[in-house]
Amino acid sequence: MADTPSITPEEMQRRRVHVRVAIADSRIEADIAISAAELEVFEAYIRGEIEAGDLVTAYLRHQHLVPLPPK
Repeated sequence: MADTPSITPEEMQRRRVHVRVAIADSRIEADIAISAAELEVFEAYIRGEIEAGDLVTAYLRHQHLVPLPPK
């Protein structure tokens, strides 16, 4: 069974809009496709698993470019 989202549906929708704008801006500025890794990080952000300030770190961790924090 899936965990209950830690954010409201309204917040999830607001985050979806932010992600759509970020993807559109990326396409306009660099004309590049969004990678599967970026999409996974964006989805985690939308679900409330990470905050906006942690997007870059989460992406770099996903790419194994930043070590995971100690447990």
